[in-house]
Amino acid sequence: MKQILFLAPYPEMRATIEAVLQSYPQRDEIAPRIAVTSVDGVDGVDIRTCDAIVARGYSARRLKAEKLDVPVAEIQVEGYDVITSVQECRKRFHPRSIAFVGFYNAFNGIKRFEEIFDCGINVYIPRNVNDLDNVMRRIRDDGCDAVIGGFSVHQCALAHGFPSIGLRSGEDAVGHALEEAVRSIDMLRRERIRSETYRLITQSVKNGIVYVDEDGVIQVENSAARSLAHCELTARRLEDVLPFMAEPYRKSLSQARAVTGECRRGSGQTLSLDCRPVVVHGGVSGGVVISFQHRQKEPATGDGRGKLRNRGLMARYRFEDIVHAGPEIAEVIDIARRFAVLSPNILVAGETGTGKELFAQSIHNESLRRNGPFVAVNCAALPENLLESELFGYVDGAFTGSTRGGRPGLFELADQGTLFLDEISEMPPSVQSKLLRVLQEGEVRRIGDGKVVPVDVRILSATNTDLYALAERGLFRHDLLYRLDVLDLWLPPLRKRRGDMIPLFDFFLKCCCRRESMVLPRVEDAVLDLLRAQEFPGNVRELKNTVERACALCRDPGRITAEDVALALRRSWGDRRRSPSQVPAEKPAPIGDGRAETLRILDEAHGNRAETARRLGIDRTTLWRRLRKYREN
Repeated sequence: MKQILFLAPYPEMRATIEAVLQSYPQRDEIAPRIAVTSVDGVDGVDIRTCDAIVARGYSARRLKAEKLDVPVAEIQVEGYDVITSVQECRKRFHPRSIAFVGFYNAFNGIKRFEEIFDCGINVYIPRNVNDLDNVMRRIRDDGCDAVIGGFSVHQCALAHGFPSIGLRSGEDAVGHALEEAVRSIDMLRRERIRSETYRLITQSVKNGIVYVDEDGVIQVENSAARSLAHCELTARRLEDVLPFMAEPYRKSLSQARAVTGECRRGSGQTLSLDCRPVVVHGGVSGGVVISFQHRQKEPATGDGRGKLRNRGLMARYRFEDIVHAGPEIAEVIDIARRFAVLSPNILVAGETGTGKELFAQSIHNESLRRNGPFVAVNCAALPENLLESELFGYVDGAFTGSTRGGRPGLFELADQGTLFLDEISEMPPSVQSKLLRVLQEGEVRRIGDGKVVPVDVRILSATNTDLYALAERGLFRHDLLYRLDVLDLWLPPLRKRRGDMIPLFDFFLKCCCRRESMVLPRVEDAVLDLLRAQEFPGNVRELKNTVERACALCRDPGRITAEDVALALRRSWGDRRRSPSQVPAEKPAPIGDGRAETLRILDEAHGNRAETARRLGIDRTTLWRRLRKYREN
């Protein structure tokens, strides 16, 4: 039953309301209550048990202004009611000028009927019921000699000595208000059912959920969210109670798009956030719904990191370990630090020996996943079938020679952490397609298994070739490349950062002497000039090898001379390196693994694979795999 309260401003209106209720088609669904009262008596009426209120004039306006929990349907004064009142006023009082007083829209344009009614018409709109006495004084000053208005206006006009007609509402106006009240009750009940359903859903799920309006204030929360924050969240600002969610919230709100998979650290744990704006007709309308879940438990002691260290799944290097003096690497470190705290995948590009894995480990240790595993694999070092089983794992009996009981893949080992794919350009096409699916679905299927395992892994990949050129030639999947190259980091070669050569030489020299228990030798100035003149196509790795050879070849344990370094710079097969004047102008390293190009360079190097790999800008292992593939084809 719909409990509807009718407030009648004058006694005669009760009969009108009862007549409307009697003819209403769904009268059996309504439990009406009629209270005859003026605006002054509204406070004395019990409105606690009603589902809707039907009122007129000042009573309706006052109840609406109080913003009650129940809808208020206003009985409008219709044009027919106004015309009937004017006719009655002229017939009874023969006024020269009539004053209409009230808030009624039906008064709009009434002055146009002055000639028809053969009298003057003025409209007065009081601020509220307490303003009626002032209005009556204005009416007298303006020369009006009759007043038409609602019950309160009618009573006040009589008190001031004016002839007055009280506006009466007909059955049509009451019927329209009743229909509005019934619609409001039905709509409110549907909304309450929907809200309760949403409440039960949000309170039942294990994920934390908050709804944040456009002003950054939390309007809805569930128990999981309260448990995380250890306090009530509703009506509090997001940045005050959950500040680590503020940045993805603002991004989602400003860009009007979902921001998913954001990893943020808060309340002693790492969380995965999904921010989805309430979008209507292409624009944000309301705010952002943030859902989050625990992605990684923070170890209470160092035991968790100790286990990772024992399993070889821990990154050792940090940005502070990267030796540099010039601005080139300092700028790259700054960019890498900013990338580290974000969640997208990163592609690290650079020539062989520029320190790509060093940066990958540093990014992991700076990220929100730093307490998770760091797993590295060289895609060029394993045959295709072995690389697939290493990445995705396998079940017992999946293939001949498989480990009894099966084995988890590197994706599972890297769950909640970082997977570093070195030399990603060498990944076979069949493995590329499976890697793409893992990145798309966030789940991995072991070889020979029928079920999938969800994983949460950030991918850092490295390459020393142009992946986009490979993709254009059909050697690398475009869709996989776009998944890997969300954020890109390019490491300059050593010849582009000559200011770093001397600090790196000193660093490697100290490391070598400490490891071999040698006295740190003095380095002649001529050594530094010789180093600055070298191209070092092998970059930092080649420089490190040069230092190692110089320490082994130096004649005087207390001093390293230019002759020692020159001897260390000899080629391994006895030929001396070209002097700087003999080094040709820099040109891009050949890209790709074209058969004709590879065989041509191999022939020019007289079959020397190390020299061929250097000219191609690839590792010798990669060259070996390519040559084996050519033989098979």
